[in-house]
Amino acid sequence: MTHPARWFPLALRSTFLAAVLGMVACDRKPPSATTQPAPAEPTAAVTATNAPDPHAGHGKGKGKREVTRWGVDSLDVAVDGSTIHLLLADYATNSKTPALLHLRSTDAGASWSKPARVDTGATSPLAPHRGMDAQLAVSGSKLVAIWNTAGTGFGGRGPMATALSTDGGATWQPGPNPADDGLPSDHSFVDCAADASGAFHLVWLDSRGGPKGLRYASSKDGGKTWSKNATLKPETCECCWNTLAVGADGAVHALFRDKNPRDMAVICSTDHGAHWSDPAKVGRFNWDFAGCPHVGGGLIVRGTSLHALVWTGAAGVSGAYHLSSSDQGQSWSAPQRLGDADARRGDLASTGGESLAAVWDRVGDGESAVFASASSNGGKTWSEAKQLSANGLNAAYPRIVAVAGSYRVLWTESTPGQPSVWKSAALP
Repeated sequence: MTHPARWFPLALRSTFLAAVLGMVACDRKPPSATTQPAPAEPTAAVTATNAPDPHAGHGKGKGKREVTRWGVDSLDVAVDGSTIHLLLADYATNSKTPALLHLRSTDAGASWSKPARVDTGATSPLAPHRGMDAQLAVSGSKLVAIWNTAGTGFGGRGPMATALSTDGGATWQPGPNPADDGLPSDHSFVDCAADASGAFHLVWLDSRGGPKGLRYASSKDGGKTWSKNATLKPETCECCWNTLAVGADGAVHALFRDKNPRDMAVICSTDHGAHWSDPAKVGRFNWDFAGCPHVGGGLIVRGTSLHALVWTGAAGVSGAYHLSSSDQGQSWSAPQRLGDADARRGDLASTGGESLAAVWDRVGDGESAVFASASSNGGKTWSEAKQLSANGLNAAYPRIVAVAGSYRVLWTESTPGQPSVWKSAALP
């Protein structure tokens, strides 16, 4: 049974999440070495926009609730070699939909290129937002961006749309819809990653033939065509983001939130996505919760090991946990909690060897802030959590990448009466 003060019925979820996103930051001071935002960050537009609220409860019908989105409300990041690629959704002045913008950094995030418009000529994105961000993957000079468009699904969600670049993100052209079901219903919570051979791997949730399930497709030509879709798990949690991680040996791993109980699970392929294992739980918290928490997890491959950062709301053990696996995700180490019971939405990265870094946001008691911790021994022990975001604002949904032997953390933040912006900081 979940704690009544922490969880609400399905009908109240959107109200609860709206309150979470309006929280102010902790009164703890951040360390000065990790709070410098990267130069040339684009400041978001100054006019509010309205879009259907994908955070509303899931059930029968196609109800909508108008919400205000102002500024940068979607962020994804990918690294190829020494270059960081960033995809933002900026809700611009007098616009009903955001502009999707690509930026890149060749100096580990110290400076950024001018933004390039990604979605020109493509189907307009439908309300990408933190927790259901427009996605980006890169292999050399080839990039693929994916987002959700309008349709007949809950909240007006519909098919996926893509845009492709063959020149490192300088220019973009519309690409095909990777789904092969031809349905106008909801195809969302996408993640995409490229492997060492240049193939792109894609997972998402859709309800073809029944409940929401985890689907997969791949592309060997930079997103111009996609493989026949495969169902990896016919029924999953309805609205938590999925995470892909690829290994140098052709292995592909997908982290998703399962259903009954709503613990995180991983499913793996050792042959470039041709065949898949049975799902395995990543931490057996046995969280019995009749709703969707809107929280996914982080997953990376280091040699022959998998590392995951997952969140549970199970009573008495709520929080964010690191676990590792040395057998393609079939069994996992004992969960090790990072931060306190209010640590929630997290991500992982590694610069190599035994080095790991984790980030998360702390949401609780009317506060929201971004924290980080590091390990030098493969996750056996972790440093004391340090706050990265400044005080007096709402900072959330951090991402972390490893580049040029260092770590770069990115997140979005807002203050009352101001548009949401993106920030980044280097970890020492």
